[in-house]
Amino acid sequence: MRIAHVLRRLSFDDWGGTEQVVWNLAKAQKAAGHDVRLFATTALWRFSATKNTESTKSLCPLCSLWQKNEPRTETVEGIEILRFRPIYPWWPMPKKLVAELDRKGGNPFVPGLGKALVEWRPDVIHCHAMARIAELCLRVAHSTTQPPNHQTTEPQTVISLHGGGANVPTVEAKSLKAPTRGRLPWGKLLDYAFGWTRRIPEDFGGIVCVGEDEYERYRAKHPHVMFLPNGVDTALFGGQVATADKPNHLTILCVARIDRQKNQLALVEHLSRHPGRKLRLVGPVTQPDYREELERRAAELGVADRVAFVGALKPGSPELLAEYRAADIFVLPSRHEPFGIVVLEAWAAGLPVAASDVGGLGRLCAAHPGAAEVFPSGDSAALDAAVDAALGNAHRLVEAGLAAAHEYDWAVLAARLVDFYANIC
Repeated sequence: MRIAHVLRRLSFDDWGGTEQVVWNLAKAQKAAGHDVRLFATTALWRFSATKNTESTKSLCPLCSLWQKNEPRTETVEGIEILRFRPIYPWWPMPKKLVAELDRKGGNPFVPGLGKALVEWRPDVIHCHAMARIAELCLRVAHSTTQPPNHQTTEPQTVISLHGGGANVPTVEAKSLKAPTRGRLPWGKLLDYAFGWTRRIPEDFGGIVCVGEDEYERYRAKHPHVMFLPNGVDTALFGGQVATADKPNHLTILCVARIDRQKNQLALVEHLSRHPGRKLRLVGPVTQPDYREELERRAAELGVADRVAFVGALKPGSPELLAEYRAADIFVLPSRHEPFGIVVLEAWAAGLPVAASDVGGLGRLCAAHPGAAEVFPSGDSAALDAAVDAALGNAHRLVEAGLAAAHEYDWAVLAARLVDFYANIC
């Protein structure tokens, strides 16, 4: 089967949960004998340096859509990746805003992407983005004719919902649009001209839900919907039940992008109530002003010397594995979360886990009783109690967590996904 995975960005140096899911599924599908190719933008790509700001040099922003946009191609672990320069349709568009939208959001036009998909002729177009990129995938599928030896006249279309759209708080949803507020949305003129309907995700042949909230929302509205949890490579993390007691001076680990959704502020404030604890924050900065807020609050509370901003680490890298091995407990205090793949990693690494009881994250923990301590999001006293309980019952939690992690394997999940492709009528 020829499978095209389409996503907004894929950077191995500035990594997010969606990229991790897509990359691991693609590797597992390739290992199973499928022909897999990834299509993305150059956002945050290490070789793109100034490529994404080229459109700002044009006096006419619309002209950038017709500029040559050849893909930039590389092969990683035998998988070909094609990247195209995104065009963000607002004016004015300074370089600083381009960089901000590269990190999170942006809803770009991606000239050249559609042409590349048509030329490759995939059997399945699996989209991992919304809005204009999703619309483009639908248009490509409906305009593609396969060679005579193919059984279908057009590729199957599947979309994955990664972002927890069913439970994003209103305040945070508004904050995502804040960078472009007050700018001319010239892209809407083209949307109307193209006649894009934006019935996303309903117009796709199949819907894959990372979070159960989305699954519950769409399964009654669409004939082909599946819940596919995230996975983990348990052999890579190699966790085991520790026999030694935890030290009084311990390290809390949180692996998540620096973003208000992840609520690392709750952990900074937790340190002020527990002088013997340190905090290591691993993840890319998607909201720079939030990092500034975290640093400012840490200084106000006198805990700045106990908070380490590690930055983004490549999934599966020796550096990331070392962070898990050096930590004493893993805590994820998210305000909302469709799943929480990092909890699987913490379980596989043999760490006790405390997590906020929200969305798919709460259901993941509830599905594996005894593997994590949960607390209501935003309740500082409950967070403190959950962390203390996790540390006090570390042996039991780690044992249950290791057992839970083994139920999630990328090869198993990838096989389920291919079966889903085949069953779409």
